[in-house]
Amino acid sequence: MANHTKKQLTIDALNNLDPEQLKELSEKKVLKVFETACARVPAYKEIIRRAEINPSAIKTIEDFKKFVPVIDKEMTFAAWSHDLKQLCLDGALTDVRAIVSSSGHSGLFSYGLNTSREIERIQDSIDFMLDYIFNVSEKKTLLVNCLPMGVRLYSSLVTVADTSVRPDIVIHIVKTFSSSFEQTIIAGENSFIKKVLEDGEEAGVDWKAVRPHLVLGEEVLPENMRTYFAGILGIELDDPDTQTLIGSSFGIAEFGLNLFHETKDLIRIRRLLQRDEKFREALIGLDLDNLPAILQYNPSKLFVEEVSTDDGLFHLALTNLEDDGLIPLIRYNTKDEGIHIPYDKLKQALHAFGYEDHLPKVRLPLMAIWGRNKIRVNEGFSIRAEYIKELLYRKKDVASSLTGNFRLSKSRAGLRIEIQAKESTRRSVEFENKLRALFLDNIPARIEIIIYPYHEYPHGMELNYEKKFKYI
Repeated sequence: MANHTKKQLTIDALNNLDPEQLKELSEKKVLKVFETACARVPAYKEIIRRAEINPSAIKTIEDFKKFVPVIDKEMTFAAWSHDLKQLCLDGALTDVRAIVSSSGHSGLFSYGLNTSREIERIQDSIDFMLDYIFNVSEKKTLLVNCLPMGVRLYSSLVTVADTSVRPDIVIHIVKTFSSSFEQTIIAGENSFIKKVLEDGEEAGVDWKAVRPHLVLGEEVLPENMRTYFAGILGIELDDPDTQTLIGSSFGIAEFGLNLFHETKDLIRIRRLLQRDEKFREALIGLDLDNLPAILQYNPSKLFVEEVSTDDGLFHLALTNLEDDGLIPLIRYNTKDEGIHIPYDKLKQALHAFGYEDHLPKVRLPLMAIWGRNKIRVNEGFSIRAEYIKELLYRKKDVASSLTGNFRLSKSRAGLRIEIQAKESTRRSVEFENKLRALFLDNIPARIEIIIYPYHEYPHGMELNYEKKFKYI
């Protein structure tokens, strides 16, 4: 009863948030974190010295944004890889209980170091989110953790099965245990969950009966992929009474697994953006051919800025506001592209297009996030990997025939698209023509399309879900 009351009080507080007060709180905390890093982190002292910054002169948020340097993985984890302690408070690895590694996809590794106190905080945060979204304190819940690289999900409210990226284990656990629970949550990377659902169907799993919630991460979730998963689970995404959630979370090892997250309200808005181009132009206004993820974050835990890029978009620069963070990262450029969406702007746009009933109750800051991967083609424009994914999942029979892995590159013909078919896919002229038509009808460039049988795909014959797919 006490936990239920505490949750309800927290939810009531979230529903009555004042965006301006949250902004002021976040700005105060970021100045404090900057002051601490300058005083106690050896590597950051050196970064500030090289930038010729006097920390005591940074008194306002305007000073912070104007003078404090933007840093990145190269300036931190690469530059100090010989002695990572220099990135830590007081230059020491104190009370480290967990080391979280990045994927190394960029060629560099970065790390999150969690102390005992941080692990407790992470567990409290995960428990609250699980309870807030899935009501796990009142429903007996099985959480199947399919995240790669031994990434753990700490929770005291659910039963956790850690499977890593073994689809056979995931499927067997679901078949064996899901009927003993009131609900099942499967957390994993987009393409791996695709394999789990498809292999599960072949193994006799009745997904429409299990109807698990899906929590997806590692990459921006294509909206057509969400629709494809919904078809397998037998749910109607656009029905506001749908209980099953297919949602995504965005995180990085250096900061945490759940920095930004979707809610049912935000999923409904994103699907509006997909259907209504004029609404997308009014609300987003940038990179309109590509549908960004629409995500919330907690400004008392994370300070988010937009850093201009050469092509008119913005990179995200993050500052961790947690008091117990062992590695304070200040204005850390993740290289992910995104923009803030002010709550008032969202409210006005929804009103202008007659979508007032889609306004989220919780007024946490919103981000539109596109991701990183894109390639510039000879015709002078860029193609994102996410755009290709949206095309591949547009038609169910196409999506179910492919692994989801592909590679974009430049060729003499223009843009080369290499695609891996599933092992069970039989080659046919009809299927290949349908796939080619998807690209030729939607990409205004010269294209070379190569569809490989599973074992002939030249960029890694066997799929390795421990590593992110390299699309470009």
